[in-house]
Amino acid sequence: MPYVRDLVREVVGEHAPHELPLVDSLRTLGDDQVVRTLAGGGQKREPLGFGYAEVSALVTPVVWLVLDQAARRTVDRATEGLLARGQAGVRRLLRRAPDAANRTLIALDPSELALVRTHIVEQATERGADRREAEALADGVVARIATSAVADEDRPEPPGTAS
Repeated sequence: MPYVRDLVREVVGEHAPHELPLVDSLRTLGDDQVVRTLAGGGQKREPLGFGYAEVSALVTPVVWLVLDQAARRTVDRATEGLLARGQAGVRRLLRRAPDAANRTLIALDPSELALVRTHIVEQATERGADRREAEALADGVVARIATSAVADEDRPEPPGTAS
């Protein structure tokens, strides 16, 4: 399962390499703090928010925010599945400390990939990208997610984890 932050870095490196310094600086923060910063919900000490780079960045906020939302949806879906299986499983899950530093993107089905693509196109065009650029970005994100899911399937399980 790929980390959202790793997918973001790969996509930004391919589509907007000039935004890599911003991505690398954000990678030192926890995912919740990154989302607040990119969504504009954090405290604003500077008139421009995070800094000049954030103003000119288009790809980083679009991709990070949409993939974060997709990762949250997959966690919600998994939690609902646990609820359906029983309360004991949920209690065990809730006792574990959450990994808030690095959200993972669990394999998405075709309808979820289509939704990610749609959100990327919408967000990118709202931020000023032309439609073709937005679609190319969205296609790149979906392709990256799909290839990382295939790579995970091909990767052998570590010893002692077979089900």
